[in-house]
Amino acid sequence: MRAGQAVVWRLLGANNRHLGQSEETFPDAAGCLAAIGRMQQRVDRHRAVIGTVEHGQLWRWRLEFESVPVACSTRAFRRQRECQYNLGLFLAGVAGAGAPARPLSLPARTAPAALRGSLV
Repeated sequence: MRAGQAVVWRLLGANNRHLGQSEETFPDAAGCLAAIGRMQQRVDRHRAVIGTVEHGQLWRWRLEFESVPVACSTRAFRRQRECQYNLGLFLAGVAGAGAPARPLSLPARTAPAALRGSLV
């Protein structure tokens, strides 16, 4: 891994569509895999948060564990019901997901400012 890069995980649906991804970035694949295992073990204890972004025009979701963001939607949705449906697919996928083929190495990132403060 090159300097300045971090590892994130993404959950893909059967059609290869991104259902969600880690909110946190990890310095290496081992840390990423450990976080996946922790999330799967306590998925029933996560708090789902759905809120608006982009001046209330789009919807996003995130999962929190003890007030710490763990996972988030990979895209914004035009309708709240689409966002809720995607969250349901993500939660079902987490429960049934096997080990990932490989962690994805990406440049480090931070959550968009609109998402940090606007979810309720």
